[in-house]
Amino acid sequence: MVNRDRGISTVMDVSLALLIISATVLLIGLYLQSDDDPIDGDRGDQALQTLSGSTVTITYDVSEENESGYAATDSDHYDTPDDLEPDDVNELYEITTYGSATDLLGEAAMTNLQIEGTELFAYGHDVERSVDGAIRGRLVGSEGTVYAVATWEPYDGASINGTATAGERPPRTEDVSSSTTEVSATVRSVDSERLATLFEQGEEASPHRSEIDDGFDLVGEEIASAMVEGYFPPEQTQYTLESSLMEHAVTLYNYRRIADAAAVDIEDDITGTKPDAIDANDHLVNGDRGAETGLARIIADDLRTSPAGEEIRTTYDEFGDELTPAEETALEETFEEEVSTGTIEITVQTWE
Repeated sequence: MVNRDRGISTVMDVSLALLIISATVLLIGLYLQSDDDPIDGDRGDQALQTLSGSTVTITYDVSEENESGYAATDSDHYDTPDDLEPDDVNELYEITTYGSATDLLGEAAMTNLQIEGTELFAYGHDVERSVDGAIRGRLVGSEGTVYAVATWEPYDGASINGTATAGERPPRTEDVSSSTTEVSATVRSVDSERLATLFEQGEEASPHRSEIDDGFDLVGEEIASAMVEGYFPPEQTQYTLESSLMEHAVTLYNYRRIADAAAVDIEDDITGTKPDAIDANDHLVNGDRGAETGLARIIADDLRTSPAGEEIRTTYDEFGDELTPAEETALEETFEEEVSTGTIEITVQTWE
């Protein structure tokens, strides 16, 4: 078994995996559930605090099938490392990672990334499934009184998102105590002032530049850049692309899956004798030259018709051609409210 004795800051942890809540989280359920312990408004807070303060570990298998019967290692996008003995391959598919329970649950949500309803990383299912099995085993006799949900949604109503859950959903008839917090995503936060400026520039340029439809094109590019950089940090990814470790195979798989979703061919950027992570990332964001491809295009189109986009458009259209300082501030505040690339929402529910 490969033991990654480190936190989730590496490429493996960023672009790969994670979920989690394990024994410690389950003990939350055992602690909170008692015949003499009535539901009150603090129960959800207590569960969340315990979860946030717990360091947990999970092992998952990259070769396990997802709910649709697909495995990452069976994909044409997955290249098994050369010169491995058959008995060694299965062990190398197993990945162990650790961190705080809330951070890892958030990372699991990002591993369950989907774009317009298409799941990208097949191994994400085993992360979630293994955690769910651990929770059910630990909660024997306590009736499963903890349910946690992590959601990454870069802007309100985004079809590019990820969700992970742990525990069993509470029955509708139960008296539920809930608490919600946010943890940092591996994707950086995009600056609301910069987004407002880019939107204005796009609106002003659109009548004169055929490649720009409106302000959402430039905003989409900024969000896409942050997203790709989060999944594939250039320096760490470059090292992985040049290595022969298991991380290399997983990184190629992740790149290819996102490239497929973005209708981009990045094979020359990530393989051969001189792979280039910076070029690969730029290609993912901006697409093939002369073609309407790339993540920036997908995000711009999605944002344009999302609740976030509608709010941004409504705010901007209320102003004149030249925005006053007060109007610029109002537009910045709208972006601040509607776009949240750098945070993951964690909700914990408890009940009797």
